[in-house]
Amino acid sequence: MNGLRVAAKIQPARQTIIFLHGLGDTGSGWGFLAQYLQQRDSAAFQHTNFVFPNAPEVHVTANGGALMPAWFDILEWDPTFSKVDSDGFMSSLNSIEKTVKQEIDRGIKPEHIIIGGFSQGAALALATSVTLPWKIGAIVALSGFCSIPGILKQHKNGINANTPIFHGHGDMDPVVPIGLGMKAKQFYQDSCGIQDYEFKVYKGMAHSTVPEELEDLAAFIKKSLSL
Repeated sequence: MNGLRVAAKIQPARQTIIFLHGLGDTGSGWGFLAQYLQQRDSAAFQHTNFVFPNAPEVHVTANGGALMPAWFDILEWDPTFSKVDSDGFMSSLNSIEKTVKQEIDRGIKPEHIIIGGFSQGAALALATSVTLPWKIGAIVALSGFCSIPGILKQHKNGINANTPIFHGHGDMDPVVPIGLGMKAKQFYQDSCGIQDYEFKVYKGMAHSTVPEELEDLAAFIKKSLSL
């Protein structure tokens, strides 16, 4: 999986943050996150690798078949985001698993790996909580949702049941309404046994991020990795 990789400022690296972009974006679009965290708290993140993978180019059916970066095809703009390509979703999950394995092979302990994402990327990040074969450090979902609950329930393995999750969502999000974020939280807790799921609402935030959310994200990561 190609994309942007930002190596730890001081080697050897001790932890890795993998962050997955949203529909139509690239890994570089979220590269600012590495600089933000390193500048905000250089001591805490100086041994951190950052990986921002690129989604494959996909003909997105709901966008008239336009070719764009997407982790999975959206078949129709449905208010529940349930009409998606489940095979593409699972294929991207498999690619993320390979990315995690690469970091483990580089010497990073699984419990020192964070997986995060925005929108489509957040949907995948949340799904790793039930499919990954290793227990990781934490999961971050910004404006996330759940598209294929039935399939994910079949794949749940319980390994990350107590892995902490932070889910930030804007109450003015016109793309992924906050209700979908709340339903995702309910699904992962009630149907998948996730025990530590923090859901925070940001007033006035649309389908984007804001400084307050980034501050909360940084604090959550530091706490989860004991930095």
